[in-house]
Amino acid sequence: MGERKRKFTILAVDDTPENLDVVKGILAKDYVVKVAINGPMALKIAEKQTPDLVLLDVMMPGMDGHEVCRRLKENPHTRDVPVIFLTAMDQTSDEADGFRLGAADYITKPVNPPILEARVRTHLALKESMDELQNAYGIIKGQKDRMEEELNIGRDIQMSMLPLEFPAFPDRDEFNVHALLKPAREVGGDFYDFFFINPDELCLVVGDVSGKGVPAALFMAVTKTMIKTRAMDDPSPASIITRVNDEMSEDNPSSMFVTLFIAICNLNSGECRFTNAGHNPPYILRKSGKLEVLNQRHGPIIGALEGLAYKEDLTQLEKDDQLLIFTDGVTEAMDPACSLYTERRLEEFLDGMEFSSVEELVARSLDSVEEFASGADQADDITLLAFSLDKEPGSSDQREMSLVIAPEFQEIDRLNRELAYFAEENNLPAAVTQKLNIAMDELVNNIISYGLDEHHEHSIEINCSYSQNVLEIEVIDGGKPFNPFENLDADTTSSIDDREIGGLGRLLVMELMDEVDYERRLGKNVVKLIMNI
Repeated sequence: MGERKRKFTILAVDDTPENLDVVKGILAKDYVVKVAINGPMALKIAEKQTPDLVLLDVMMPGMDGHEVCRRLKENPHTRDVPVIFLTAMDQTSDEADGFRLGAADYITKPVNPPILEARVRTHLALKESMDELQNAYGIIKGQKDRMEEELNIGRDIQMSMLPLEFPAFPDRDEFNVHALLKPAREVGGDFYDFFFINPDELCLVVGDVSGKGVPAALFMAVTKTMIKTRAMDDPSPASIITRVNDEMSEDNPSSMFVTLFIAICNLNSGECRFTNAGHNPPYILRKSGKLEVLNQRHGPIIGALEGLAYKEDLTQLEKDDQLLIFTDGVTEAMDPACSLYTERRLEEFLDGMEFSSVEELVARSLDSVEEFASGADQADDITLLAFSLDKEPGSSDQREMSLVIAPEFQEIDRLNRELAYFAEENNLPAAVTQKLNIAMDELVNNIISYGLDEHHEHSIEINCSYSQNVLEIEVIDGGKPFNPFENLDADTTSSIDDREIGGLGRLLVMELMDEVDYERRLGKNVVKLIMNI
């Protein structure tokens, strides 16, 4: 059997017992009827039992019906209980006062049973519907509050992924960096980052993920983490973005994408290598007062198409130059008339301005945008990052060379020629060139002969750097994992005819170099050789 529906409770209030008997006789078969013979008694019953409906006589001695209604509506426990006034024919002029107090209806006396039943049934149905709506609203509000709480937690987590403490590097006085992110919602897709990839080079990143909310925030977190991971072993912004794009595009069922600007600034020389992947062009505020736009575009958005090769450019920063990177939440901010802030307005604001610090540059740029918006709702995340070089750059004494060769034996001759040119340009002794040729011949021969899978295309990358009388060489290949300096058990005592082949060449490399090292990095073999000149 189904659950029995509860009976509604009706409170009838009248100072005439006969009138209460009439009401009770009409309604008692369908409802629980409580009665009160005066206003104070009615209020006491209503406070304790909260009826579903009140039938209230207007004319009562002491406290009349209007006063009872007023107090019922002031009480949070009873203010939603519908009140129907029972009034004599000559009292209809008071109806307006009753409705102002919150009455739901009027019924004239003597009571007509069908009218009383119909009115009571109608107002109880309305009350029941209202209660259901209130319950539904309570459930929705509870879910909304919980979602907002979770989104606020998500925002805190997202913001905790960004560097928020400034000055960011108080022990470094040769540069300064400052940034802020002002989300349009609890969580969003904008992000920024800055970190050292070595003691002399700082990486700056600003990105803007398509869309808003939690999906954009998750995509942002993955992108930011991937960039930082790749930058730790790759000094090229173009190469970093190329690798990140391939990985983000490979598995992107939501078809999201991110615009990105990444720069690697050499704090000694002032050289700044940068790549722009579909992002807003940043600005350089030169100490001379000139405003320079870095409007080079090096490829499309990240995450849309794999297999793209991004490019990079180089600019030179001088002492007190300031670099400003931002997202389109700045230039696309709208005022109440839906006009855009635009790049032109930002350039007009920056052109010829002097900012005493990057903190002032960021703060006043944001003030300019907010002053333009004039209180209009923020439609997109706003991100600003500023960097300044605070010392005179000097020329770096580090020389570099990078070469990619095919895994073919004839390429070893080209490699040796390039190494000879590099040694000559850096005035290295002939003995160094000879040692390099022997070592590289051995390592590359082994890679071509034993390390590569013939079913896949491969290349071998060689990176050389020379600084402060230290020559470093990296040899990178995508073959099977193999550490050439491990398990060296070559026989060095037996004659050539009696000993087993293998191992001597690798031992020779170790003898020729001052230091050797091997690591498996991102699915590739990386051999590092160091010579002290």
